[in-house]
Amino acid sequence: MSQIPKLTITPRDSLGGYERIDIDLPDVRVGNVRCRFMGEKAIVYSINVVPECQGNDYGTITIDMLKSRFSVIIADRVRFTARDFWEKMGFKELSDGNWEYRRRGS
Repeated sequence: MSQIPKLTITPRDSLGGYERIDIDLPDVRVGNVRCRFMGEKAIVYSINVVPECQGNDYGTITIDMLKSRFSVIIADRVRFTARDFWEKMGFKELSDGNWEYRRRGS
C-alpha cells in the first residue's frame, strides 16, 4: 500500500471563497482539492494528483475523508475521463453533469 498522506485544509478566507485540501507525503505535495464547505455539504470543483503519484489511492483517501465529514458531496462538472473514479467512490450522476454522494440516511 502507498504511504498515508497528510491532508491539510486551507480555509476560504485566504483563497477567494474556496477551501483547498493539500495532499502531502512527508517530503512532497502529491495533489490538492479545490472545494467549498457549506454546512453538511461539500462541493468538489477539482481534485488533482500529480501523474507519477496516481494509482496510489491518494484521491480515494481524500474523498473518504470528506465522506466521513459531510453527508452530501457534489462533484462539480465531472470530466468524462473522471467518471469512473466518481462512480467507484459511490457517487451518482445528476442530470446537470454533476455527480452526488449522499450518506445513507441523509
